[in-house]
Amino acid sequence: MEAVKAIQEYAALRTRDARIYGVSFDNCSGQNRLCEFVHGEAISLLAPEFSVRSRVHEYGGGGWCFSHSSAFFINDSDQQIWSLSLESRVVRRLTDLPNCRFADLLFDPDRERLIAISETHQPDAEEPVNCLVSITGDGQVHTLAEGADFYSSPVLSPDGSQLAWIEWNHPDQPWIRTRLCLAGLGEGGQIVVSREVSDCEGAWAQPRFSADGDLHAVIDRDSWWRIERFNGRCFEPLSGEPPPATEFTTAPWQFGLSTYGWSDDGQLYAIGQHQGYSGLFRHDGERWQRLRLDSPATRLHSLTLADGQIYCIAEYSNRHAAILCLHGDGVSKTLFCDTVYGGAVPDYPVTNPEPCAIPIEQGGTVPYFLYRPADSGVARLPLVIYTHGGPTAVTAPTLKPGIQFWTQRGFMIADINYRGSTGYGRDYRMQLQGQWGIADVQDVVTVAQDLIERQLADPGAIFIRGNSAGGFTTLCALAQSRLFTAGASLYGVSDPARLNELTHKFESRYLHWLIGDPEQYPERYRQRSPLLNADRIRAPVIFFQGANDRVVLPEQTQRMVERLEANGVLVESHIFEDESHGFRKAENQARVLEQELAFYLSCISTEQKGCGSA
Repeated sequence: MEAVKAIQEYAALRTRDARIYGVSFDNCSGQNRLCEFVHGEAISLLAPEFSVRSRVHEYGGGGWCFSHSSAFFINDSDQQIWSLSLESRVVRRLTDLPNCRFADLLFDPDRERLIAISETHQPDAEEPVNCLVSITGDGQVHTLAEGADFYSSPVLSPDGSQLAWIEWNHPDQPWIRTRLCLAGLGEGGQIVVSREVSDCEGAWAQPRFSADGDLHAVIDRDSWWRIERFNGRCFEPLSGEPPPATEFTTAPWQFGLSTYGWSDDGQLYAIGQHQGYSGLFRHDGERWQRLRLDSPATRLHSLTLADGQIYCIAEYSNRHAAILCLHGDGVSKTLFCDTVYGGAVPDYPVTNPEPCAIPIEQGGTVPYFLYRPADSGVARLPLVIYTHGGPTAVTAPTLKPGIQFWTQRGFMIADINYRGSTGYGRDYRMQLQGQWGIADVQDVVTVAQDLIERQLADPGAIFIRGNSAGGFTTLCALAQSRLFTAGASLYGVSDPARLNELTHKFESRYLHWLIGDPEQYPERYRQRSPLLNADRIRAPVIFFQGANDRVVLPEQTQRMVERLEANGVLVESHIFEDESHGFRKAENQARVLEQELAFYLSCISTEQKGCGSA
């Protein structure tokens, strides 16, 4: 199990008094620790009983912020806002609303209050109520904006006189259609006048005010998520030719995304995604420049600029994630990277990804990353197809210990960004509209067939695995194709109609876009339901499910297992009592891989087993 060890993940960087802070996820304990990063060490600021995590929309984000002398954070166990004195380290609970969750914390220094997104769960309500709120120093919560189904991304102008935010309604998702609103604030902080300033239909994201008070936002006006400036009447592109085929944000599954900001000298820095890889760009007021990092990374996120420094989180294909401090002379295209924390090189050989793309009959290409074990000595390798979750998400060519686990054991991996994935423009993202369970399945089957035809993959050892929405793609592929030897569903969707009835508010209309309105198109749900098409699955399937999952309820997996067993299909099912949607603990991640490997090997014929052994 040398590839599956305790690793750290980082998010939500902030700076204060030239010090760098952030959230460090420890997959041994499953907790999010609020840390200060000093001289290569992560110093936790909170006692072990606290874990910084919001559960608004179930996926959370934006779980902490600074005030003048404190840090405010959302505690996972009670979803309330707490404060931490940075001087005395005293912790106290600020809010006491058991039915309310919070996210996207923002400190309003002029009024000594917090601004946040609230999500109120009442037992007799059809669904939770989301609002934009303020929280005073005595824990009182006051509504600033209400009426929309969802809110996110509040941001204050430098003089505190204006507040901007994103809002949207059912049945849209924030990567399909949102509105950008701008409001004037009175002396007491109340909204005096509010108006929508988004001037086109699209997915608006990440409003930001520059130091001179100009409102900016990211909008996919021309298919690509790009940064534009509000001139008081409408938004306009920044001057200069924008970087081609580059997006400056990603699907906001979580609150608190941060992909652009301004340096002290007024230059804009932004993280852009191009063909699955991240790059850092600078706009000097006239033109865009792509910057070179002296230590190239494959994915960058959590950009923050303060005290003349640029900080971000970097992920690599061949070493663990790191917090970086970037610096240069402000003119050169090269920035130098000082590692603040992390970035260790694994103590095992690493297989690097190969960027690939394959043409499809529908036009265009499907990108994926291929991982081939080094010096395997086998002409045709057993293949595992990875289908990412979301499905409106993306897989990046970063170090994934799970993938290294497979390549160490002689398996080849194809990690696919099927149609609907982000980072390739709105047009590509929208190709999954009404086509979930069809387009994504066609893409994974096409990649597998191509690797077989090129004599890279062993046709007798083709496996497919996916988590959440990727589990749905996996089960649909097993029902629609005889290409696969076996499959693995990790807390995957098996009954989309039932999911429509039971899932949480954030995704409660998502399937209306992915498949169609269930009342108008009930036949689509029947045709694409793995549960209702279980008699078409002949390949063995292994299931992994968290008992506390509130996104894909455990009953989905249980019913699918029962149906396959009744049909005589070889099935294994593993329930993790201490996990929810997404397995957070290293020991459980390791168990999944060990059990999955053993299951796959049992499905390969005797003469083939040697090519998949350790």
